[in-house]
Amino acid sequence: MTSVLTSTTARLDRVRRHGAVRAGVSTGIRGLSAPDTDGRWQGLDVDTARAVAAAVLGDANAVEFVPLTPDQRMPALAGDDIDLLTCNATWTVSREAGFGATFVATTCYDGGAFLVPRAAGVTAAAQLAGRRIGVLGGTSSAASLARYYAPLGAEVEVVPYPDAADALVGYRDGAVDAYVCDGVVLAAEKTRLPDPDAHVVLPELISREPMGPAVADGDSHWLKTVRWIIFALIAAEEEGLTSATVGQGAASALLDAQASLGDTLGLPQTWIGDAVGQVGNYGEVYDRSFGAASGLDVPRGLNDLWTRGGLMYAPPFA
Repeated sequence: MTSVLTSTTARLDRVRRHGAVRAGVSTGIRGLSAPDTDGRWQGLDVDTARAVAAAVLGDANAVEFVPLTPDQRMPALAGDDIDLLTCNATWTVSREAGFGATFVATTCYDGGAFLVPRAAGVTAAAQLAGRRIGVLGGTSSAASLARYYAPLGAEVEVVPYPDAADALVGYRDGAVDAYVCDGVVLAAEKTRLPDPDAHVVLPELISREPMGPAVADGDSHWLKTVRWIIFALIAAEEEGLTSATVGQGAASALLDAQASLGDTLGLPQTWIGDAVGQVGNYGEVYDRSFGAASGLDVPRGLNDLWTRGGLMYAPPFA
């Protein structure tokens, strides 16, 4: 296992020498990270990595995507196989303390939900007590199920699967009575079933799952670099700066400040314009990944800006 870099800008320097960001993504979850019919990776987690590449290297396409199962993602980060993990991982203390990872920011606020056959007549999670529940191995779903059912004096039989494709097949074939995963994941996975309308995602959430990218411990500068690139996408939406207006000379406090901020972070003086111009602000990324045009139509909810009742905001850039 390669040792973690410790010098001040070691990771940033390595990414520049390599000419690409190595990003760990899922093996295929629509809306988050999945290849389209042309083999091009798409989704919120994918665009997060592309924004980092655009800000650091000036090219949003300078990303090498490394597909990982849930069991592989933290070891890959700890083993220095990737520069950035953008793989629908929930921010937990066990992952930060146990795997030498540091979560950068929350890019998707979600919760554990249940996918069930409509014909089963299940309307609440409590009705599934004692049943077989499919989960992704290496995720926080099994622990969430235990916490939910324990106060009810009930248990469920947890059936772990190595990846989302296997879990969906197990659910489709009736090997489990329900499939539990993050709500945005289930909204996407449901569309892969032969008859999506024959299945329903229960509105009840049994956990809170703040998901976001993570980096390996040992390089605080890389952590801060990725964090402020993500904050820039959120701040751009709040300011009204979009991928279209970046090049149109729109009045923008962010663009006015990007040169000095870039000097502070050791980034190009056009880093915010490069990230937003090539990838879009946070709202554009979310709409492209989960909005009506994506075919998923997942409401933003907690992922909306704080000015509209959500949890998304960026700290001051001043």
